[in-house]
Amino acid sequence: MVVLLSWESQKIGDTDLLKTTIKLAKKVVNSANISLSDIGLIVHGGVFREHFRTEPAFSTHIQGGLNIHCTGISFESETCFSFDVTDGSCSPHVALQSIEDMLPYVKNKYALLCVGDDRPSKQCDWNQDSYCVVAVVALSGDGPRLVSLDFDNSNLDPELMTIGFFDEKIRRNRFETKGEIKASDVQSRDGYFCGDNQWLSGQHMHEFLLRLDKHDDTLEHCIVDWSGKSTTAKWEF
Repeated sequence: MVVLLSWESQKIGDTDLLKTTIKLAKKVVNSANISLSDIGLIVHGGVFREHFRTEPAFSTHIQGGLNIHCTGISFESETCFSFDVTDGSCSPHVALQSIEDMLPYVKNKYALLCVGDDRPSKQCDWNQDSYCVVAVVALSGDGPRLVSLDFDNSNLDPELMTIGFFDEKIRRNRFETKGEIKASDVQSRDGYFCGDNQWLSGQHMHEFLLRLDKHDDTLEHCIVDWSGKSTTAKWEF
C-alpha cells in the first residue's frame, strides 16, 4: 500500500514535458515538506515521450534535471533509482504498481510518480491533449491510499496499436495508428471514475486527481486503453 502525499498536474504544450515535469516535481516535494534528496525512486509512465529521443529512459533526464544524487558512485553515496514503464494509457497504474513493489527496498522512502505525454515527432499527426502529472508517493502518511490494482486484458484487441518507425524518405520517426478505436464515454459516479479511452495517460491521471478532493471514503479509478485493456486502482481516504 502506498500513499499520495502531494500532487500537481497541468495541461502542457506539444514539447514541454521534461521542463514541466521538473517544475512540478519541485512544487510537490515542497508541498510534501521533504527535500529532493529524500527521493529514492523516480518512475515515469506515459504513452509518448518528448521527441522519443530519450526512450526508454526519460526518467533519468528528470533525475538529472532535479540533480538528485547525481554524484560519483561509491559504497557510501546516496542513490536514486529511475526508470520508465510503458503500457499505453494504463501506464500510470503500472508505474504505481512498480513504486509499491520497489519502495520498501529503497533507502530513501519517497518516490516521484511522473506521468505525461508529448508529441513524439513533428512528422506525426497529433490531435491529443498533453498533460503532465507529478506526485510524491510514500509508504505511509496523510493522503489517499492505494489499496488494490487490478488488470483486465479480456477486451484487448491486438489489431489496435500505434506503430512507430523510421521513415527513410524524411529521415525522421513517424507514428501511425492501426485499427479503428471505439470511443467510450466518461463514467463518473459515486465512488467510481473512468475516463474517455481517447485520452492519453497524463489526461487520465489529471482528471482523476481533480476528483480526489471531493471524496472521503473510497474511489475506484479505471483506465481503458486504446487497445481495449484496462486497469482499475482502488483508493481509500
